[in-house]
Amino acid sequence: MIPARKRWGQHFLVRSETALRIVEAARIASADTVIEVGPGDGALTRPLADQAGRLLAIEIDPLRADALERELAGRPEVRVRRGDVLEKPFASWLAGEGWPPPAVLVSNLPYNAATPILVRAIEEEGSISRAVATVQKEVAQRFAAFPGADAYGYLSVRAAAFARARVLFDLPAGAFRPRPKVTSSVLELVPRPEWIDPQLRARALALASLAFRFRRKTLPNALSSAADRSRVERELVALGRDPRVRAEELSLDDYVALAERLDAA
Repeated sequence: MIPARKRWGQHFLVRSETALRIVEAARIASADTVIEVGPGDGALTRPLADQAGRLLAIEIDPLRADALERELAGRPEVRVRRGDVLEKPFASWLAGEGWPPPAVLVSNLPYNAATPILVRAIEEEGSISRAVATVQKEVAQRFAAFPGADAYGYLSVRAAAFARARVLFDLPAGAFRPRPKVTSSVLELVPRPEWIDPQLRARALALASLAFRFRRKTLPNALSSAADRSRVERELVALGRDPRVRAEELSLDDYVALAERLDAA
């Protein structure tokens, strides 16, 4: 047995029924191209290979990549590649196989890299049609949280700007080897069609980032380095919001509307 490597945040699925549940939740069709990040010992890889038209498994651990490649050598529709998925865009990984985007991302992601991988998946336009990923429960909640929730933060706003997120189900620590100290969740992210001018979206996210950096302050005070305090107060009132509102009380739509009004004059 190849030992898990702590440096890569490896926790492997140990129950075939759990892997099948995740694959079923991903709704994989025979025409789909699938990317799996961190296939590990292949618990998800095998049922994914049976469902998908094409499967690209990207593994950072060379020993596990070698073992999985040997096992699947007789299946030309399955490719195992070595490397860090964040080294290049998803579109480049697909192009390396001669496969066009988009792909479905289905993965049991390493805890220490889950957030940047999923952010890349939803922000890289046209490459990923949806993502179904196992992540730490706290991370899943932050992606899917709504204003006012304890987990709501800048990541929630940023995710909402690019995708629709929902937590599908939780997995206990006993579903993995080695056993993690936290509960995991299976998170679904579906990139949304571009619904807003990218420059306005960027300005709205910049406001949200600044607001959450000083989340204990009222919004006019938190944004004082970017806009006149009294101006922010007036625009919040015009939007029907209390001028004493704080970062976690505003939705993405609120930040977009505020950015639009602040740009207007």
